[in-house]
Amino acid sequence: MKTLSSSILSFEFFIDFFSIDAMEYEWFKMKIKLSRKFHPPVTKKCYPPGVEKRSKVNLLCSNMDKGKSKGYGSSSTQSEVDAYRTEQTVETWMSEDDNSEDSDMPYLKLQEANNIFKAIYKEIMTIAFEAKYYIKALPALGSIEEFQKVFRISPPPGVRLETTTETAIVPIPARTLCMNLMDLDSWHASMSHIFQYVGGNMPDDVFQDLKHEDPSILHVEKVNVEFHLPTPFAAVRKFSFLRFLKEVMPDELWTIIDVSEDYFHDVGNMTERKCRRRPSAVLIRACDDHSEVIWIENMEVPKQSQLQDDKYSALINSEEAFCAKRWVNALLWNLKRFRGTFFMQEIKWGHPSYLSLLSLTTNMRMDFMKCLRGSPDDRDWKILTDHGMRIMQDATGRSHEACNICGYTSVVSFRIQAKPQLVFQYLVKKNRQLQWLLLLDEEAKEILRFAADDESNLVTLHQRPARTKKDWKTEEYLLQEASWDGFCYLIISATMNQADVFFSLIARYKDVDLKPSGFAIVPDGPESSLVTFSLQEDLIVPDAETGIRVKSYVTNRIISEIMEEMAGVLEAKS
Repeated sequence: MKTLSSSILSFEFFIDFFSIDAMEYEWFKMKIKLSRKFHPPVTKKCYPPGVEKRSKVNLLCSNMDKGKSKGYGSSSTQSEVDAYRTEQTVETWMSEDDNSEDSDMPYLKLQEANNIFKAIYKEIMTIAFEAKYYIKALPALGSIEEFQKVFRISPPPGVRLETTTETAIVPIPARTLCMNLMDLDSWHASMSHIFQYVGGNMPDDVFQDLKHEDPSILHVEKVNVEFHLPTPFAAVRKFSFLRFLKEVMPDELWTIIDVSEDYFHDVGNMTERKCRRRPSAVLIRACDDHSEVIWIENMEVPKQSQLQDDKYSALINSEEAFCAKRWVNALLWNLKRFRGTFFMQEIKWGHPSYLSLLSLTTNMRMDFMKCLRGSPDDRDWKILTDHGMRIMQDATGRSHEACNICGYTSVVSFRIQAKPQLVFQYLVKKNRQLQWLLLLDEEAKEILRFAADDESNLVTLHQRPARTKKDWKTEEYLLQEASWDGFCYLIISATMNQADVFFSLIARYKDVDLKPSGFAIVPDGPESSLVTFSLQEDLIVPDAETGIRVKSYVTNRIISEIMEEMAGVLEAKS
């Protein structure tokens, strides 16, 4: 599990930078840090030794400084982007006496990469322009039409194209938003219910050269991710792409660009990979302490007939799951979480920190989604059976094997003929009962409530009535987060003891190892919902076969109970 302290630092990204002075300082630090860490000095020269390198970079930087001193680009209320502004040129002059083929190769690769990148940027601006957002004209970038054509060709057989756009005003400074989206761990933590961040690494030298030659490119990194529905039984979209951070207009407009690396050079047989990221982007324009974003999702994905399971193909191909609107809504939902309010706080030991609370629930969500991955990490879980219901055994070694106690998790997806919101309202209460099966007849007391203004996110802490054990009393707690991002509903909870609550929420210096369970609900047609249920628990069983039988029985009994009670809810509503 991700440590509490590291998660809090990620959350403070959103909070601390609302101070303008702090924001400016951190932005400067980020540029220096990324330059040193990810872009070491290039050792492979594209000009002969002894010949002074002459480029337009210094001149451009000088012109940028002069423009800033005159107020150029400093306004955050400019009505439109001057798209006729010529893109900064990358040009390295070669010595006429250099006829070496080895010396020409790096230069030619850099020149080709520069032209392709300009074509990618123009394609993004073209999509935004055609969507009739605040881009009023296309940038003048020279003769790159031949490069841009490759982004407009039809996808190969068995593959379809998804291109969606969305715009919104986001209540966060533009630079802070850029930093958060470029911090891949933070990006994943806030969007873990949509994708799994598999990893990233440094791109080839040519991209490092391109970044050094073009000062508008602030950072570039290679990213591997998996887009997924909240069920392990649906097809996963695996992408490998480059992410660029480009400053279009100083202090006013930035764009974060995602594009498949194979557009620059051959990286393998693309017929084996059905998912490909065409030029996609988030354009971020500064509007005082807010940001005006244009989100562009542009990707090649398998057609319905190419999917392994037709059961979920209609949902995947509806475009709702991974469209630009879904990403924007998820971003807004995550920001609302941080601006929530304590409506109740009756913990007797002290006042909890909302950052600690949100950090804990974020970790719960990430661990919950790990159980719903198509291929869970074998360091965490060992799959025992995967036929209709997935049952996994804890592989971390945290369980007490000597006492035959082992952690088991069951995951199953099923459909309910009701709208997601109605199912969500029912399961928010039902989930608490399922966590405390032995005390269904006793009333749990709510001692903490932290909610967003529109209740798109609600965190509660319930206390179980005290039970006497010998000469001392213990109390158990249930931490639950219920949320909705506009498409997916999540109800995730975990039991805690007194020490967990005190050290994680009050003292804030102990990592807590929780075992979250819960529900994920997504729409599956106009009057139907796809529900995924995951239940973690420790069992005292002699062997794994017995564990499978116990988990299957308990999970099936719970689903039958849910279906019967939902039928009653629908009947009463009608």
